[in-house]
Amino acid sequence: MHRHPLKSFRTKALWAAFAALAILAAPESRAAGQAPAAEHSGAEHSGAEHAVANLVTLKVEAMIHDRVVRLGDLFEGIAEPALAETPVARAPSPGATVDIGARWLLAVARAHDLNWQPRSRYDRITLRRASHRIGTEQIETALRVALADRGLSGQLELALDNPSLELQLPSSDDPSIAVTGLSLDSASGRFIAHVIAPANGEPVARASVTGRAVMLTDVPVLRRDLRPGDVIRTSDIEWISMPVNRLTRGTVSSQDSLLGMSPRRPIRSQQLIRTTDLQTPVVVAKNSLVTIRLQTQRMQLTVQGRALENGAQGDVIRVMNTKSNSVVNAVVIDTGNVVVTPAATAQSN
Repeated sequence: MHRHPLKSFRTKALWAAFAALAILAAPESRAAGQAPAAEHSGAEHSGAEHAVANLVTLKVEAMIHDRVVRLGDLFEGIAEPALAETPVARAPSPGATVDIGARWLLAVARAHDLNWQPRSRYDRITLRRASHRIGTEQIETALRVALADRGLSGQLELALDNPSLELQLPSSDDPSIAVTGLSLDSASGRFIAHVIAPANGEPVARASVTGRAVMLTDVPVLRRDLRPGDVIRTSDIEWISMPVNRLTRGTVSSQDSLLGMSPRRPIRSQQLIRTTDLQTPVVVAKNSLVTIRLQTQRMQLTVQGRALENGAQGDVIRVMNTKSNSVVNAVVIDTGNVVVTPAATAQSN
């Protein structure tokens, strides 16, 4: 018939208490003056004091730095140093935490003649294995070095498929890491690699790492939203890092390509800008009145005209003489001023 462990434990404890009471009561039942009985009682008392002196207590928790758990990691008050150093179990994995219950602890105490009894079946100790943690940041640093050896140097954006990846090493080992077996698809930037730790000697921890590596480059963008008619100035420009594979042939990549230009259509801040999004600022608006200058080597004539289309500085636009209604091609000089040459006038006529 199977007995419940707690009932068995209580039964043994009661028998032990009964035996102790019997020993203590024995001298009272004997006649006074019997020397052998007095001597025996003194020996019993000395043994009880020795037992109390050898009592050990259970620790609440312990940090394990070795690969094994020793008696001294579990109990306090072990008088013999050699006994305290006795291995009793394998240590938890680096960084792991385990709880040890009363039944196992009692078996260990009895096996090594330790004077310890659990107060209840809920007595336990928490063991934590000391470790070196190698986190994502250290893993990414090692990956960047390995990818640079494969030609991906400079600004590099890494996106790990498992961003919470980490390795745990015993606290006695060197917390270094090495990348082995790197495989890279240069077109997509996808990679797979194996990391081991420590970097030298026999690996204690290893893991597979997958993700994407993308080259970055700095490009100019607008600091604020701009609309057609606005002129882009230095204060309107800032730089951001973008994946190279997001850029097209028409993407503006230099500040000089933006300065003095005007949006052809509304451009939002932080938006990639294409050359087709820009135009030179309009200084002559369609249907606006302009001064038409006719220049020759001997004279210069001016007449009022009307612009038939928008024009930036240097553009050739069509303008109409408001008096004769004749239309000529003119070069935009600045705001409200255009110039024609006799050859352009003759060609228009």
